[in-house]
Amino acid sequence: MIDKASIQDFPPMTASLLADNSGVFRVGTAEQYLTATDEGTARRQLVELMQAEARKSGRPIRVTVTDPTSVTVLLIGVDGELQEEPQSTAPARTAQRSTPPPATAQRVPLIQAPPPTPAQPAPARPAPAQPPTPPRASPVQPSTPAPVPAQPTPPVSANPQATTTPQPVPPQRPTVQQPAFGTPPFQPVSNQPNAQQPVPAQRAVPVQQSVQAPPVAPAQQQQPPVPQQQQQAPGQQTAPARRDLRDAPSFLAPPTIGPAQHGLAGLLNKLGFSVPPSASERAERDDVHAVSRHFPRRRTISVANQKGGANKTPTVVNLSSVFARYGGGGVAAWDNNETMGTLGWRTEQGGHDSTVLDLLAAASDLLSPGAERADLSRFVHHQPGDKYEVLRSAADGEHVVTADEVDLVHRVLAKYYRLIVMDSGNSAGAPNWRRMVELTDQLVIPTTTVEDKKEGARLTLTAVSRVSERGAELARNAVVIVSEAEAKDTSIANAYAEDFRPYVRDVVVVPFDPALKNGVIRHDALRSSTQRAWLAAAAAVSRGL
Repeated sequence: MIDKASIQDFPPMTASLLADNSGVFRVGTAEQYLTATDEGTARRQLVELMQAEARKSGRPIRVTVTDPTSVTVLLIGVDGELQEEPQSTAPARTAQRSTPPPATAQRVPLIQAPPPTPAQPAPARPAPAQPPTPPRASPVQPSTPAPVPAQPTPPVSANPQATTTPQPVPPQRPTVQQPAFGTPPFQPVSNQPNAQQPVPAQRAVPVQQSVQAPPVAPAQQQQPPVPQQQQQAPGQQTAPARRDLRDAPSFLAPPTIGPAQHGLAGLLNKLGFSVPPSASERAERDDVHAVSRHFPRRRTISVANQKGGANKTPTVVNLSSVFARYGGGGVAAWDNNETMGTLGWRTEQGGHDSTVLDLLAAASDLLSPGAERADLSRFVHHQPGDKYEVLRSAADGEHVVTADEVDLVHRVLAKYYRLIVMDSGNSAGAPNWRRMVELTDQLVIPTTTVEDKKEGARLTLTAVSRVSERGAELARNAVVIVSEAEAKDTSIANAYAEDFRPYVRDVVVVPFDPALKNGVIRHDALRSSTQRAWLAAAAAVSRGL
């Protein structure tokens, strides 16, 4: 990760890639031009110039990169790491500054270093029988700063009243006068006032009777004495206390965020770089993770609006497609219209004409212990492109589905599918509609940018909340999906979304797409922006499960 606090912003740096595969890299007023035979080679040469400039400066740099289609701000580390910076957070920079930067060609220290003091020759080692004689301390002239050792050790003075004149520390390391080999390791300091004694560098001072120990803090005096076996030798480290293995964290490395795959950052990664994804790409990855989850038990999603033409069936189709595509199948779309619904008209037909009435007739066999998954294929219609199955409503419209039949069909589907998405009719008083509410784990309310469809969505939320306490909780946790009826309805859809937002858990806006107007709905036929919107809608639903 590049430390933005250490980024070098002066001189300003820009890189431009032209349509003829040529480019220029500017550092202040200096320019470096390049030409290449293709766009990939030109981009690679530009990146190499930027990395060379970062290594040369010794600090991370910020470069504004422009090409014929986009403008990107890149951060380049000294080690060559590339990181895309969002333009909303990048600091504004101008080509010229009113105040020039301080010159760095010549650096003059504020305090001049004193001339080094020549080391005195060490006297000859005395005979072992004679005690060593400490050398006489030489007074330090007031005009000459005291030498500073490489690792200073505070001197021990025999005269507590002696004071020392503080000297400035020079930027240049002075020569330290080392003690003679024949002198003891501890030398007393002269009693002469204003005198300093150089301390040997990296020399341990043994404890003697003439040196008083530092005073003990009151808190330390109250502590009991340490037993002899627990006392440590000088320099020995304390062994850390053992901890409970049940509190030990995992030694496995946490999951990392993969490099970017879209935009300019994705193109640079294809050339061998490692640029992290943008905020929008990370949000898309989070949505994919949400819709790919498998739950510990079966989940039921109900799509309801008492007004016809409110986009219920397209909502069922697209939610089923997203969950099945990213979650690996196991999704059933069920047309729970009390008479005749339209889910079968907007999806592909399998190799038969079976409806929910045929499944009801074979329910006991399908629920038996010996029934297999393949036995259900005679009653549901597989969608080969989108990986989910459809259970159609009765085609004649004469049979009215009862609440008990809803329970029986739900038991069959719950045995074979992990996720059930239910389409519904327009009557909130129908027995099958009220039983659907009781079986629901997540309520979805679709609407369009037509006023009566919006009012139908509001009345449906009110009707669900009055069914039971569970219905009231479903209404508060509902997800509203506002689909644009026409291409020019973006502002209306956003306004509708804000109207619903205070009353439900989440609201998602889906843009207009002509592939949703008529005919069989296939997820691959939708525009990329529409697919992204349905992914966000499915992720919002999944987070409520």
